[in-house]
Amino acid sequence: MGKSGCGIFANIVLIALGFLILIQSVWGWVAIAVGAVVAVFLIIYDRRTKAIKFLAGLDQQATTMEALAAGELAPTTLGIALAKGEKTLCVLQNVGLTEYQSTGSSYSGGSAGVSFPLFGRVRGNVGGQGGSITKNPEQLLVVDQGQAIFTNQRIVFSGAKFVRDWDLKNTVNLEPGPNGINVKVAVTNRDRTSGLQAFDIYGFGPGYAAAYAFNLFQNGEAKAKQWAKDLANEIRAVAAAERSKKTK
Repeated sequence: MGKSGCGIFANIVLIALGFLILIQSVWGWVAIAVGAVVAVFLIIYDRRTKAIKFLAGLDQQATTMEALAAGELAPTTLGIALAKGEKTLCVLQNVGLTEYQSTGSSYSGGSAGVSFPLFGRVRGNVGGQGGSITKNPEQLLVVDQGQAIFTNQRIVFSGAKFVRDWDLKNTVNLEPGPNGINVKVAVTNRDRTSGLQAFDIYGFGPGYAAAYAFNLFQNGEAKAKQWAKDLANEIRAVAAAERSKKTK
């Protein structure tokens, strides 16, 4: 057993001894009861805090959606060149770029053979037989962080490592995630689906902005604004229903 294993075992033994000492006295049981009450209180408090943040986030999302449709989120200055007729709708900061990437390969099957030391804690194996190496399925991962720019013609991501440009006229599928936290975009001039993801799960995410931009491009301003109004009302209705549950 290594040093780390011995340390873990020693900690388990100390905790067990401490518990045995506690249960042998009245004050020990009092301490255990108080600890249990505090633990339950902290769990309930944490859940209530998250619920409050979630409901406040829904209210803010509805308000921001209405502001987006009203043109109130359009920045006055922008660091990219706009095409003829292109107008900026909004810019979201601290957004993650998501792309499908391989997570490596896995070895399975066969015998590991005899293990032998190389240097330090590194060991090798000889005498193994059989087995195979299989490439792991690709997963959607956050590969960069930066700002997302939404216009009436495209979506642009500008990060520390990558720049991505999704032209709405080439978009074949746009899939916003729950509560607008993320969005996946498939375009004709790119082999793989990629997208954007918010790090603040309670804020106004790129899924909302991308959906509005796509709606505007496909259906025009009047229908896009009505869609945004209906969505804002639906978000508020969900928040009201959740609050009603908690008051009963």
